[in-house]
Amino acid sequence: MKILLICNYKPGVGGISGQVRLLQKYLREEGHTVDIFSTKASILRRLLLPLQLRSVAHSYDVLHIHCCSDWGFLPAIIGVSVGRWLKKRIVLTYHGGGGETFFDKHPKLVRHYLTRTDTNIVLSGFLAKIFDKHHLPYSIIPNIIELDEKQHRLRETLNPNFICTRAHEELYNIPCILRAFQKVLTELPESTLTLVGDGTQHNELVEMAKEMGLTNVTFTGKVGNNDIYSYLHRADIFLSAPIVDNMPVSILEAMNAGLLVISSHVGGVPYMIKNGATGLLFDCDNHDELAQKMFWAIRNQTVARAIIQQAHRAIANYRWENVKNKLYQAYGIPS
Repeated sequence: MKILLICNYKPGVGGISGQVRLLQKYLREEGHTVDIFSTKASILRRLLLPLQLRSVAHSYDVLHIHCCSDWGFLPAIIGVSVGRWLKKRIVLTYHGGGGETFFDKHPKLVRHYLTRTDTNIVLSGFLAKIFDKHHLPYSIIPNIIELDEKQHRLRETLNPNFICTRAHEELYNIPCILRAFQKVLTELPESTLTLVGDGTQHNELVEMAKEMGLTNVTFTGKVGNNDIYSYLHRADIFLSAPIVDNMPVSILEAMNAGLLVISSHVGGVPYMIKNGATGLLFDCDNHDELAQKMFWAIRNQTVARAIIQQAHRAIANYRWENVKNKLYQAYGIPS
């Protein structure tokens, strides 16, 4: 089949773009023709996107739209409109942890477009509940992760080397991690924290770390998606403290690399991590609890390593082989 992936695509980054890139790779390996149409553009160019998409999309069998909230909903508006005009099969995957607020704020807009697709895909039971609330049809198909056993490192000892690879944006609440790390240093002064990435809060976070006297914090700046594992391999414990979230691939990557994951209990994360079994969860924006989980991981090595092993087994659910048939059904491809 010929499949056109439509999203706010940006090469070399994770998130939705990373998922779209992986999907393109696996579908091409299956023998399908797969291309990407990016709706990421200036305001002026966005006015021309419907005409551009219409000229491109007529030769494809399936339009697979990837969208989220706010401006991230633009691919849905353009993709569904053009797809309906051309009478194409329309599949839409909704990403992002801010779905509930966006759906409640714009119910007519959301309903207008999400009832005009052939299939809506959500990544977990978290978004499924939101779709149920608004009486929207959906299928649950999780994110894909490219699992490579070469990337898995068995750690005999968990050292207090912490890492976070979330973007430096307000949504991901990096200050909570800095405050927790400050507490950990009082008892484990040899601890290190690596903050991988960039964003609108980057300079503010660097300044915050200086004011707190955190000399053991390393800011790497922007890192290419292909280089993430080189940083994960230098750490032992992965930290994530978002205010809202859906199904972050960064957590799956950390599990794949053999790190213990500690994350805030928000959005779709509890559908990925079973507290005490495949990772550790803490209440959102509670840096005291996060610090206690960090202490616990270092002081309970045997149990922590067992959690890591269980998490590594659990991520097999996100392999392409386990996702493919459901996706083919959405595309109308015989499995």
